[in-house]
Formats: sequence, structure tokens, C-alpha cells
Amino acid sequence: MIDILIPSYHRANNLKTVKYFVKIGWKPKKIHVIIDDEADDFDEYKMQSEKVGFNLHVFNMNKSRERYDYVHRPSISRRSAGQARNMFYDITRKLGIKTYMVQDDDTAGYQIKRFGKYKGMASVDDIRITFDAIIEFMERREIGLFGISQTGDFIGGENRKILRNKVMNTTFVNTDYIYRGERGVQDNDTSQFVGIMNEGLFTGSLGDGLVLQQTQSAKAQGGLTDLYNECKLLNKSLVCPIQFPSAIFARKQKMNGARLHHQINSRYLYPKIIKGTKRDNISWKTYQEDDIFTNEPKRDKDEQNRTT
Repeated sequence: MIDILIPSYHRANNLKTVKYFVKIGWKPKKIHVIIDDEADDFDEYKMQSEKVGFNLHVFNMNKSRERYDYVHRPSISRRSAGQARNMFYDITRKLGIKTYMVQDDDTAGYQIKRFGKYKGMASVDDIRITFDAIIEFMERREIGLFGISQTGDFIGGENRKILRNKVMNTTFVNTDYIYRGERGVQDNDTSQFVGIMNEGLFTGSLGDGLVLQQTQSAKAQGGLTDLYNECKLLNKSLVCPIQFPSAIFARKQKMNGARLHHQINSRYLYPKIIKGTKRDNISWKTYQEDDIFTNEPKRDKDEQNRTT
């Protein structure tokens, strides 16, 4: 049973993800809720932690800001789920957790999707089997990040591929190969996966089988809603094009009121699998120069080398 890490903000009394996984039989001690020390509702989270039995962790927001590489001017509140997710690595290292799954705090369930068609809600066995298979896949192929898409990722056409280039909301992390993968203010998940692909490392998500039931987060209460309202969703649309202008472009969503959003052009991102040899280049330690993935500014390392 994998450890589940959940970043949360102003949702102490509405932790849908915790309720969902406890309901389907997950041990509360395998569930970790992470909040920052500048939030004003610690007591409410502590009360829920003691009531349900999940682990509550608090990270230092100033420390996160110092180590977190923003790609442009942050919002007034200067917080994002990406900051919390980057701090997960320190938390899991102290706890001795090697592999874990990251999940938003508003999950209500998973659905089954076969050959482009939805087949209803997933059972507990469906979820357990899929999670175990992903972990085994990552271990065998020596990759650091993989995931499960959500239903909204399939708007605009059917997908019949086994693997997809995009990942949303259900992320599996193997800390042997990855450390702090995200930057930006919003839509950090795309920033993380595209950044990794841009380094020539293999990652993606299941294109069929188990999919997360989509939650309209921009309309929900708590979480990143304050940021969405403050920035009018522009940060969500433009962070990734600013980071990777050759790989991502902004477009209007025809099926979503022509809202401006980003789209991944992954033609030049994914590493090409080498065929006809005894090995391929999926493994995250295929080449001698491969190192643990991080988005921490390299200038810090350069400055440290100069002083030593």
C-alpha cells in the first residue's frame, strides 16, 4: 500500500481525497496531508488529523521560497501546490519513504476507461492493481516519475494510446531519480513533466485503463481557488509557454468557452527509444551523465564551487 502525499490549503474540513481513500480501505497512517506554516487554519487540520488518523506535516514557506525557482513574478499570496510538492522530498527522506503518490486534496474517485470509452467507476481492486503495476513499471524500467491522467485530459477526442505525454493530479515519484521537479506558480504538474521530458528523460501517464474523475478546481472552495481568482487563470495558461516556448503554446479551448489554456507540443521532448539493440534509453540512468532530476538553480552549485 503506497504512501499518499496531499498538499492542502484552506480545506481542513473538506479533505475529499482523505475521505475517499480511507473509505476504500487505505490505512490512515499511509496518508500524509501537507500544509504551509503561513496558513491560518492549522488547528482545524490538526483536529481532523487526530479524528481520522492521517499524518499532518507543516513545511516552512520562507524556506520553500528561497529554494523554489519561480519562472516569473509570483502572485500576491506567493504560494502554490508546487511549492508543497517540492518540499515533499525533504519530508519523505526523513520518513524513509522511497516511492510515493501525490494527489490533490479534492479527489472524489477514479473511473475505468477502455479503448476510449468510459466504463463506470473503478473498484478498490482496480485501483490497487493499477497502483502496484505503475510502481513495478517504474522500478523495472528505472524511471522517476509516472502518473494517471484525469477525465478532462481527454476533451477534444478519444485517446487509444497506452501511454500519454500529459500527466495530471495522480503522480508517482521514485526518489532514487527525482528531487524537486517543479517551478512556476500554477499548473506546476505540467511544468514538472515537460521539464523532465525536456531533459530527455522518459515520463508520461496511462492513456487508458484507470483515470481520475475530474474536479472543476477553479470553481471549488479553498485550495488554489484564491490564486485562480486573483490571476484570472492567466498564470495557469501562460506559465508553461513562458518556461518552454518551443514545446508549449497557448490556445483557446473550443469545448471550454474558448478559455485560453496551454497545449503541449511534445514532438521534440520525448527521448527516442533505441531499437535493434540490447537496451533502450527509457531508464533514468541510461547515460553516465544522468543525475537525479532537480529544478534547483544551478547558479547555487556554481557559487558553491567557486567558494570552495
